[in-house]
Amino acid sequence: MKKTMRFLSMVALALVGAVMTGCSSDDNSISEPQQPASKSNVVTLTTTVSLDGGATTRALTSTGVKTFAAGETMALVYKNTNNETVKAVSAALTESNITNEGQSATFTFELTDPSTSENVTYIYPAAMAKDDGSVDYDALASQDGTLATLSSSLDLATYTAAWDGTSLPAATLENQLAILALTLKNADGTNDITSTITGLTLSAGSNSYAITREAATGPIYVAIQPTSSATITVTATTGTTVYTKSLTDKTYAASNGYPLSWRMNVGGKFTVSSGKQVFFSPGNLRYTSGEWSFFDKQWDYYTEYSADSWDKFGWSTSATTYGMNTSSNSSDYSGDFVDWGATIGTGWRTLTSAEWTYLFNTRTVNGGQGSGKSYTQGQSVNGKSGVVIYPDDYTGSEYAGSDWPKFEAAGCVFLPAAGYREGTSVSYAGSFSRYWSSSPYGTDKAYFVYFGSGDLDPAKSNYRYYGYSVRLVRQVE
Repeated sequence: MKKTMRFLSMVALALVGAVMTGCSSDDNSISEPQQPASKSNVVTLTTTVSLDGGATTRALTSTGVKTFAAGETMALVYKNTNNETVKAVSAALTESNITNEGQSATFTFELTDPSTSENVTYIYPAAMAKDDGSVDYDALASQDGTLATLSSSLDLATYTAAWDGTSLPAATLENQLAILALTLKNADGTNDITSTITGLTLSAGSNSYAITREAATGPIYVAIQPTSSATITVTATTGTTVYTKSLTDKTYAASNGYPLSWRMNVGGKFTVSSGKQVFFSPGNLRYTSGEWSFFDKQWDYYTEYSADSWDKFGWSTSATTYGMNTSSNSSDYSGDFVDWGATIGTGWRTLTSAEWTYLFNTRTVNGGQGSGKSYTQGQSVNGKSGVVIYPDDYTGSEYAGSDWPKFEAAGCVFLPAAGYREGTSVSYAGSFSRYWSSSPYGTDKAYFVYFGSGDLDPAKSNYRYYGYSVRLVRQVE
């Protein structure tokens, strides 16, 4: 049969957020599965399944719909008569197995000693099923940004139902993922930079997705687990330029496609030791209502303590859950360092004290070092006092309190003077600030960056129970 273009199972991307048929959130995860020991009763059974949506248009264009393809397989998870969980993979589809213009297909399985008292679960494609019969969401962690790969390998759909032991149930598979089609632009929206992007990392809530691709025109496609009111953090690179973006309160539902056009901020490169460069997160780290994220703006911070809104953390050890502790007892902050970067996703980390010192005092920027060259202190951004740090290749004028968008577009970083916390009391917000390093100082203290009242010291130390700000970085590859 002539096969239509094999695009993702989503509503037309031209219709943002159009809702498909309802999707199950039951992934039917199964623990301690085993392959059956005997093959006393091997049965060959078939089932015919369709893609959810039926006759509803599931297209990116009027001609490109998601269809089954010859060579594809589906996994079936069942219990055998020994109450063991088994994953069976179907025979590969042939053209003769595919009907309804590619939207239905008949799969054939061999089952050994199947039990009729337990449900069966279909997982399509089979590549998205782990050996233990659970859904392999880890497969989404690394993608290539192309529609073809998503369609053939990552476009997850499932179905769970009871059966009579003799005939597998026919089914309409229910899509479990949201698909983002990303078009990226420069900060003012005048240029499309999508075709230049070779690497992109997207964090959505607690999940992170890394896309490695060849430079190419068209959107970058990313399959993600559905999100509700989540914070999205995006880092993209051309190999020479880094772009960042942070968004809040984003909901992307299963079985939906989202065409998104985002304006990206340039992330400047900063040398922190000989031969090592990083770029900074879009804003300070925060924890709000159970979710870790970055502030949307570089100048944002909390001026008061709240049990639901943290941005000033005790020095992080395994004993303090990333420093979210109001105790002033030094013994509560013992142990080895646990990096806050783990709260955001792969690659994020906290600078060491030596790296902070190199950043401020050792780098040569605009022909010089230190204050007035690598950084400027004592000026404000959006009414907030702090420190402006210039990227390695900066050749412009020194920041004097105005035209911040121009400086941000050039890759400059702003650390706001967010004050500090002791117990549940926040002091000196807007006057001076302290930013943690990852370097301990003895067993009860750690190094931090101090600035305020015209002074900046990148290697001061104090007790770990103080709540200081955190600004994360990623390595420039």
